[in-house]
Amino acid sequence: MAPRVMVARITWLLVLAAGVSAGAQEPGPRVADDSNAGESQPASPSQGTEEAAPSQSEKKPSPTERSVLDRLWASLSQEEDPDGPISTDRPTFTPAYTVVPRGRVQFESGFTFNNEPTSASRTTLYDLPELAMRIGLFNRVELRTYWLGQTWTQTQSRPGGPWRLGGGLSDMEVGFKWQLLKPDKEKKWIPTTALITSIYAPTGGTSVLGSHTVEPYVNLIYGWSLTDKLTLAGSTGYLGMRVTDLGPGRPADSFQRYHQSLVAFFSVNKRTTLFYEWYVWMFTNAADNRPTHYMDGGILYLLTPNMQLDLRAGFGLSGRPDDFFTGAGYSVRF
Repeated sequence: MAPRVMVARITWLLVLAAGVSAGAQEPGPRVADDSNAGESQPASPSQGTEEAAPSQSEKKPSPTERSVLDRLWASLSQEEDPDGPISTDRPTFTPAYTVVPRGRVQFESGFTFNNEPTSASRTTLYDLPELAMRIGLFNRVELRTYWLGQTWTQTQSRPGGPWRLGGGLSDMEVGFKWQLLKPDKEKKWIPTTALITSIYAPTGGTSVLGSHTVEPYVNLIYGWSLTDKLTLAGSTGYLGMRVTDLGPGRPADSFQRYHQSLVAFFSVNKRTTLFYEWYVWMFTNAADNRPTHYMDGGILYLLTPNMQLDLRAGFGLSGRPDDFFTGAGYSVRF
């Protein structure tokens, strides 16, 4: 074989070997060569002193990359979640002022008992399942649905008299929650703010508790972290309402309901949080435009960073609203 041919072949083999070696390198920060540690060399923009990035097998999958089984297991795990502990809209009247993290799915459910005595009758109501589904679509947007569910009522017209049973299915809320302002550690006086824009769709069918029409709902929620343990939040909102259960022969009543709320949360420890809340409903164009005030309080308990139990009880501050109500709930995030 001619010397020139032999040299050419050896040269091509060296070029191919160098190309394979370069292609085998994983992308990421480069590590300085230890053999040149004692020498003083200028650093180029493409070279850094960071540690090499972990291989794909060493990286933990993000919440959005997990399989169904991984998500189920994560909800039961006691390990800290990279998205922080679960934040729920229940059990307070004031929803959370944050959205569900992107790629996460959150379910909230519960049960409420209401007692409404008047001078002429006594009525008790049971609401179940109070089911909410919240899905993080983007970093600042969540898709949310809420369905109060089935309401069972018992009414007694006079003491010792018979009980009349009633109730029905409620309409479903469908909409979005938008994160307008995120927490700012440097400017704590600026409230973390979210906005709910949704409708109540007439899913109650022929139920007397359904509106039989679309009802618009808007709610502005805001809050401040005053200390590591104390948080103050509030909400201001509007709901267009239509009531059909007004008695035989009476037409449906359409009116507007406005609300204002204020709630304080106190973290006893990492798992337990107490809250106390006040809220008011105000009406226009209703048969009775008197405002109704409520107060309630309760406890939130984290079973895991992605699982929560809640308990609440409250009462009305005048003769018109519920005299007493209480309930419990369960929430989980995947």
